[in-house]
Amino acid sequence: MMLIDNVRRWAAVLLISVATVACSQVQYRTDNNNPTEATLPFERTVDYHVTRDFYDDPPRCAVIRPLRGGAAVTERGRLIEQAAARQLSFRLDRVIGPDYRDRLARELAVDLESESGGRRFANATRCDAALEISTDGPETTFALVWAAAKLELSLRLIRVRDGRELWRGRHAASRSEGTLPISPVSIPIGAFSAGRFHGDTDVFPSMADDVTRRILVSLPDTRGAFRRGVARR
Repeated sequence: MMLIDNVRRWAAVLLISVATVACSQVQYRTDNNNPTEATLPFERTVDYHVTRDFYDDPPRCAVIRPLRGGAAVTERGRLIEQAAARQLSFRLDRVIGPDYRDRLARELAVDLESESGGRRFANATRCDAALEISTDGPETTFALVWAAAKLELSLRLIRVRDGRELWRGRHAASRSEGTLPISPVSIPIGAFSAGRFHGDTDVFPSMADDVTRRILVSLPDTRGAFRRGVARR
């Protein structure tokens, strides 16, 4: 009986902790040239860095490079690329998304994975920057009464002609549904909630939008800056 009480107590503490973090605001933290700094569990933090090169020569346009990592060449990988293009369009005047990118790459017969191919593409499209995306894809957990999903992305904006980094950002988002089996009544409720979450096809696209939006908020908005004469070329 004491063991059950202890389990319930710790379960309650865990659920309160998760709920508290879920309601907290996203924090933005400059990574001070240390992109490998670990993020604590449940921490809602965006790590980012804007380089001096960005301010000296801000980009007019960026192409979304093919995804890198475990989710490359998958349906979910394409969703991440599309989400990144959508959110980047709120920061730059011109963005070449994955569908148009692939069509142009075929027409130009270039390999965007190579440096020479990237420069040829940039010259042909007059698009001076590229956004690189890295991820291992979503992490999912399904344990009958509890389901969770986590997506971590690393984004990097580079200047194509010399490969110089202009900006980078990293963030992870997680969502979950269900309950811990602390009573007989909670088991069927948790199983229903977890099963519904696990089968919801809208969860991943929504997470991809959330993660890319939160990261790209840290990128300075240069839209219209060239027409106003603010940015230098």
